[in-house]
Amino acid sequence: MAKNSYLDPIIIAQLGNLQLRARRILEGLYSGHHINLNRGQSQDFSEHRPYNPGDDLKRIDWKIYGRTDRLVVKQYEEQSNVSATIILDDSASMGYAWGGRPSKLEYAKVLAAAFAYLVVSQHDAVGLLSTRHSLPANSSLGHVDRFFQELDQITPRGTWNPDAIARSLGTAMKKAGFVAIFSDLMAPSEPVINALRSIHARKHEVMIFQILDPAERELPYSGSVMFEDSETGEQLRTEPGAMREFYRRAVSERLTAFSHVFRGMGMDYLLLTSDTPFDRGLGAYLSWRGLNV
Repeated sequence: MAKNSYLDPIIIAQLGNLQLRARRILEGLYSGHHINLNRGQSQDFSEHRPYNPGDDLKRIDWKIYGRTDRLVVKQYEEQSNVSATIILDDSASMGYAWGGRPSKLEYAKVLAAAFAYLVVSQHDAVGLLSTRHSLPANSSLGHVDRFFQELDQITPRGTWNPDAIARSLGTAMKKAGFVAIFSDLMAPSEPVINALRSIHARKHEVMIFQILDPAERELPYSGSVMFEDSETGEQLRTEPGAMREFYRRAVSERLTAFSHVFRGMGMDYLLLTSDTPFDRGLGAYLSWRGLNV
């Protein structure tokens, strides 16, 4: 088996339960790093302590090292009770999969599970929110098991109402925190943008993982194909070959518009396709947070 080959989505999909999948991803990717959810907030210096392997190199006090030849790190007062909420799109469109790949929802659930492990590993609180599931943020060990049980139960059906999700988040998160959104963003653009803008306006840090199946970007089908909207049931028969160039251009323009709008509002946006190895998707997030993985 090649190095990290078990991180391929097809293999991950066969690993068993969700907790095992998430842990296998982290075993191959993440060790000894600290994920800082308080990127924009200050911390008060407390004291020095000896350097330990895996400590953030940015916290080494090089002035003391120059004087004493000892490696020590700056210890800060912990900003406790950091709250992170994972928003998972559970609409019917998230159930789409093509070519033997995991569905967008399954892909999102594994990535969200690994993200949750990162949060609780540093004793911060994590919560979960979808159309039919809500779990307030907590950092206790018992909560982690409940989180995964709740995540496992989420299935794709119906439509995704981003405005309703934003209102539910307002009830669940009274203080500013971190919000990670996993969605294909297939809802109409304007409601999606308005809802995420309202979340960001409450001083939350927002990270958007847009997840698509590669077929949704490339339209690889041939012959006469009947397309059905998984959320409305509307059907359309067409020849993909005749419209492939126009379709790809339209998709590219929509994705570019999302990127410009979200980043322009100060939110972080990452586009992933469900054939991307999980470690690469999570690694992109960690790199954005300034971690070397």
